[in-house]
Amino acid sequence: MISNENIKISQEAKVFIKKEKALLINVFADIEKYPPTEKPFSFFMAGSPGSGKTEFSQRWIKEMKPASIVRIDADEIRKIIPYYNGKNSDIVQGAASLGVEKIYDHVLKNNQNALMDGTFANYTIASENIRRSLKKNRKVGIFYIYQDPVIAWDFTRKREQLEGRYVPKEAFADAFFKAKENIQLAKKEFGNSIELNLVVKDSKNKDARIEFDIANIDKFIKINYNKKTLNTTLC
Repeated sequence: MISNENIKISQEAKVFIKKEKALLINVFADIEKYPPTEKPFSFFMAGSPGSGKTEFSQRWIKEMKPASIVRIDADEIRKIIPYYNGKNSDIVQGAASLGVEKIYDHVLKNNQNALMDGTFANYTIASENIRRSLKKNRKVGIFYIYQDPVIAWDFTRKREQLEGRYVPKEAFADAFFKAKENIQLAKKEFGNSIELNLVVKDSKNKDARIEFDIANIDKFIKINYNKKTLNTTLC
């Protein structure tokens, strides 16, 4: 059960994000650094924690230069919240999500290119974000990063030791399965209006294979786990 102190931290973190919208935009989506473009695009990352989404997204943005791309990442937003201590990511997650929403509103309004780095585990939010971009006539794409969940879990635990960012095993397993399920739902709902790309990682978290603009993930990867067997396998 969440303590009164943590409830207060969660509420105050949200108040901070609401009051400091200008700071949020200045740090992550400044118009001078990320100018409007005639044909803006929105790309979304998908995949479990520890799969290598952040590293891929950062490298992709560098490779896309001279195009300027706003990278929207709740993990980065948490770092500017005064109440975040590295170990209470779940407590300030609501505030970080609010920050993601405000930055996304800003980039859509100002015709800036955007890449949203997340797991894609919440289909209600993910599909609405896609829908909003399509209504703005933006090119929309998804990068699904697949890493063997045992390896991804190992990376997640090592990151926790380094950064203090805690991810419960159950939440990890849920995100692993939901990410794949939701990109398939998105492709079914939006069809050719969105581009689905698959990035398969090797045991060293390097890009082993990339498949562009595909229709069905299942034709390229096979997952040999269900939630029960995965939770049992992860230590």
